Amino acid sequence: MAWYWWMILALGVFTALILGPLLFGRLLWPSLTLALFRRFGWIMARLLDRISPGLDLRLLVKAGNKYFKKTFAATPYKDRLLFLPFCLRPLDCPAGVDTEVGLRCSGDCPGCQVGQIRAEALGLGYAAVYVVPSSRIIRDRGLLPSEVFIKNKIKAHGPGAALGVTCPWHMRHRILAKHTLRRGRYAAVGERGGGSKVKSALQGVLMEGRDCRNGVVNWASVRQCLHLGGESA
Repeated sequence: MAWYWWMILALGVFTALILGPLLFGRLLWPSLTLALFRRFGWIMARLLDRISPGLDLRLLVKAGNKYFKKTFAATPYKDRLLFLPFCLRPLDCPAGVDTEVGLRCSGDCPGCQVGQIRAEALGLGYAAVYVVPSSRIIRDRGLLPSEVFIKNKIKAHGPGAALGVTCPWHMRHRILAKHTLRRGRYAAVGERGGGSKVKSALQGVLMEGRDCRNGVVNWASVRQCLHLGGESA
């Protein structure tokens, strides 16, 4: 096949991957999308970012969620973890921070979405909910970097599934820089090239921009992922 036919084929695949989610809200081939990101992540990022800033991250989250959705939904609630970022808490949050459990959220503050989601997840039977503190914001407390905190909790629990909320900056510079999606039904959670890895089916919700003190997320999307599986789980 002549080189120009390969270019046409590549352009067609790329167009389908991009126009599917943008025009129809449907991702056509999540496994192919993830494979392309594994192989050509930095090229995909540069091309997609020219179309819309952060489009590569939104597409990657969408592909990952669709790819792992069935396995995540089939995982019992008791075998799932939920991770929320510290920046989603209200600015006047009175809860303290602990190096082992993160934000000591009581879950009973009126109008606090973090507390409500935490209580909702635990009520469903989730193994644990962690509001992950930021060592970049809260200094001199002996806190671990957030990605290390999450990795340690996943290794400690060995969950079958995990739901995480993160901002675009953290996803690009921390999660994608140090962790990777492996082939198969699960995502390997662990540093690249280092040691054994816990395999968990993942779902993620990307926050709206980066605000380390007053973050914003679509809570309806978080709840939708949280309840995946319902009675079947």
